[in-house]
Amino acid sequence: MYQKTVYSDKELLEGIANGDTKVLEYLYKECFKTIRHLVVSNNGNIEDAKDIFQESIIVLLRKVREKDFRLTSSFTTFVYSIAHLMWLKELNLRTKRAVPAKTTDHYTDEELQLIDTINRNERLKLYREKFEELSENCKKVLRMFLNNIPIKEITKIMGYSSDQHTKNRRFRCKKSLVLKIKNSSKYKELSNETHKNDRNLPRW
Repeated sequence: MYQKTVYSDKELLEGIANGDTKVLEYLYKECFKTIRHLVVSNNGNIEDAKDIFQESIIVLLRKVREKDFRLTSSFTTFVYSIAHLMWLKELNLRTKRAVPAKTTDHYTDEELQLIDTINRNERLKLYREKFEELSENCKKVLRMFLNNIPIKEITKIMGYSSDQHTKNRRFRCKKSLVLKIKNSSKYKELSNETHKNDRNLPRW
C-alpha cells in the first residue's frame, strides 16, 4: 500500500489536530533522531529521549488545538523546540541547581508560550496520575460530577442512602485527591518552578 513520505505543513497541522497515526509516525521518523541526540548528548539516555519525545508530542497536540495557534517555523523545528525546553526543565529539576535571575527577554514570546503549555501539561499529568490512585468508587463519583450528572442520579447509581451522603462522598474524594497531589514531590517541584519563573531556565 502506498504510504505518503512527505507532508505539507497544512497536512501535518490537520493530521496532528485529528490524531492521525500516520502523521504522528511521520513526525517520529523525522524528529526522534535529533531529539535523541539532544538528550543523550546532555546527560540523558535513550529512555529519557523517548519520554521527552512522547511528552513533546502531547504538548504539540495541545498547541495545535488552540484557536490562535500559528506555526512560525517548520513542524520538525517546532517539535525540537518543545523537546529542548522540556529537557532543560527536566535537567534543572534533577540537578536542583540555583537558577540565576535573567532578563524578561531571555526567551522569545513563542518560547514563553511553549513553557506555559509545558507547565499546564505537567500539572494535568500529575492530576491524572493521582486521580488513578483513588479508590474505584471515588473515581466513579468524581467522574460523574465532572460530567454534570445530577446528584439524585449519582445517588441512585452508587446506591447511597441520600443526596447529602453523595455530596459528603464527593467532598471526601476531592479532598483525598488534593492531598495526594500536594503531598507529591512533583507538586513541590512544579510549585518551586512557578515561583522561580520559567523564563529563567538556563540555556546551553
